[in-house]
Amino acid sequence: MRPASRRRALLITAWLLSLAGSGAVLAEEFSLDMQRFEKKAFEFRGYAELEPTYILSNQDGALYQLEFFDQEQREQIVRMPAALELEGRYRKGITTLSFRSHSTKVWDYRDESADHELYEGLMSLQSDPNFTLDVGKKAYRWGTGYAWNPVAFVERAKDAGNPDLAREGFWILGFDWIRSLDGPLQTVAFTPLLLPNHGELNEDFGEPGYTNFAAKLYLLYRDIDIDLLILTEGSRSARYGVDFANNFTPNFELHGEFAYITDVPSRSITPACTQGPRQVQDVTSYLLGTRYRNEANATFVFEYYFNGAGNHESDQRQFYDCVHQAWEAGDSSLLDGLPLDDDLDKGPFSKPNPMRRYLNFRSWWNEPYGMLYFVPGLQVLYNVDDHSYSVSPEASYSVIEDLDLRLRATIPMGDPLTEWGEKPNDYKIELRLRYYF
Repeated sequence: MRPASRRRALLITAWLLSLAGSGAVLAEEFSLDMQRFEKKAFEFRGYAELEPTYILSNQDGALYQLEFFDQEQREQIVRMPAALELEGRYRKGITTLSFRSHSTKVWDYRDESADHELYEGLMSLQSDPNFTLDVGKKAYRWGTGYAWNPVAFVERAKDAGNPDLAREGFWILGFDWIRSLDGPLQTVAFTPLLLPNHGELNEDFGEPGYTNFAAKLYLLYRDIDIDLLILTEGSRSARYGVDFANNFTPNFELHGEFAYITDVPSRSITPACTQGPRQVQDVTSYLLGTRYRNEANATFVFEYYFNGAGNHESDQRQFYDCVHQAWEAGDSSLLDGLPLDDDLDKGPFSKPNPMRRYLNFRSWWNEPYGMLYFVPGLQVLYNVDDHSYSVSPEASYSVIEDLDLRLRATIPMGDPLTEWGEKPNDYKIELRLRYYF
């Protein structure tokens, strides 16, 4: 990162965090509307969002060079993403029909692009309170981690910087069976799933031509939530997992995940900028984290994540070095031997968090010093292998009913040939305006 850019980035961080010292907001009257808690036959809600974004490019970064190879160079980038997410639910008798759609449009230097996806479209049949049959498209949330989930066997990848965003589900056939018990084991729940991968049905769930089986067994033992999870071999290799979460006190939680994944191919890059021999082996991944909330209503999350399927530091550095060689030579054919994807976020060496060991620190403070509707926060993602990291201060404010404003900066920090040192931007500033209805 250039020295001048580093100084600007640090000033941005200080400015966002200083918002916590601004004036208080007057309290409004509070009323409890019991009708809001009654189940309605039809529910419809959603949000519309604009997120103007300013980016100062890191033209020395390998990911910038991959994106702008043979294109006009841009020191600054302005983008205007817009999103519309709609969610509806209709209940009649034992049947519930639900959907969630997500539409986006982006205006930037590439003109404009649009995308429309059905995130969820589900029919649920609940014959009794303990049994529900699901048919359709559904997004599951397996795991207890905030930034990463090693046991998320039937999900699309989570964005560690925005882990709360909704994600597209897969087409499934499954059910939930729940039973309450007396004694230390208080609850048992079983969720088996079939995920067909044929034709266009779940075509991005690995190798086509399989009907995949996955299952989760949930146990509430005393005050500990435990999940046992499995995905049998098919479109993806077999994998087995366990997770837990336990509130030792009302304000302190410990959570963790462990996954054993079979037949994972390892990737390597040679000094000649070609892929090295691929080896297949079984790997383990795990996460351990805590969440603490103090008396001032500030929350702190700390997590350690080990990704056994991630790239080794030497191979990741070699990948970045090969991109630089091609850029300096002005010859894109030198990239032909590298494992690349048209979508950089999906490439094995260019996707977010492609390596093995990471730390996540995240904190937010609800209404500090009595400032209603104001929440400052901070996230730091740290690569333990190469010692690079990103700092993301933010502040959200929602004094107007149903309108949420969030100002967030993302500042990568790292030496050359490290993950965050090779990011495409020196810093990024986003202002999100989201209106709920």
